[in-house]
Amino acid sequence: MERRIVGSMSEWSGVLKDAFRQIDDGSLTISHFQALTEHRNPFDGGDVLDQLISKTEKLLSKHFGKKIIVDRIPAEFTEENLAKWARYNLKPVFLPDEEITENREIKNWVKPRRWFYDKIKEGKIARDSAVLKRGWYLADFSIGVDYAGGIQVFPNDPLVPIIERLREEDKIGKYDKTPMGSRFSIIPRNEYPLVFTELAKELGLKSEQILLERCIEFNAIGNLYDSNRGKFNSWEWFFDAFGDSDRLCGGDRGDGGLADVDRHWSGLRLVNLAGRPLVSFVK
Repeated sequence: MERRIVGSMSEWSGVLKDAFRQIDDGSLTISHFQALTEHRNPFDGGDVLDQLISKTEKLLSKHFGKKIIVDRIPAEFTEENLAKWARYNLKPVFLPDEEITENREIKNWVKPRRWFYDKIKEGKIARDSAVLKRGWYLADFSIGVDYAGGIQVFPNDPLVPIIERLREEDKIGKYDKTPMGSRFSIIPRNEYPLVFTELAKELGLKSEQILLERCIEFNAIGNLYDSNRGKFNSWEWFFDAFGDSDRLCGGDRGDGGLADVDRHWSGLRLVNLAGRPLVSFVK
């Protein structure tokens, strides 16, 4: 059977040249070409997940100054699941396998303060603490709150019923003034894992998928996706271990917001520190 090329070589050359230009500026993404090879309209706007891929690739490519291709959407990201997870303020984000080094120039990026990088060099925190782990996640977009003497609660916090139940069952503690459903005054070492185990049950996920955010994950999500990070005068626990018994914390507006990072003993119950779940779909 004779094959015929529709269009002249000069016409194809012009089309391909324009396509490569649009790839460079982010107008065309791999999701567009995947849709094309599957004989789907890549611009019909009907597929929310395709739009998510396209939007995320443009965002990441703009910040990092190079073409970033995101991974395929996890099979668990069904319309039903996304709607259920959104009720907990959990929304999908993609983190590329990039290292946020102290001297790297990244467009419109607030990096952790120098202390963070010094402690990596000293071996106080893990060597890969500035490296993002490539993959899709569900990030917690709950709005933070200013410190108010220990009585503060995240506004409209979907974790309140879980935390209240665990406190009523004496599985996690609090101080006298701490509201029953507050994320504050929860010990990161042995109480936040209990909260996240209960959350996993409600989300239909495995408990090992949910951890506190690492410092660099908090920083990256704040720079890329969630403009409310680092805007309050309270702190958040991070997953990163510091030495034998401490862990990192930070995010306070007065100490630099997204740049703020410090450490506390991981067994402390503090009225001015909260925490956020990060759900990982990294294989």
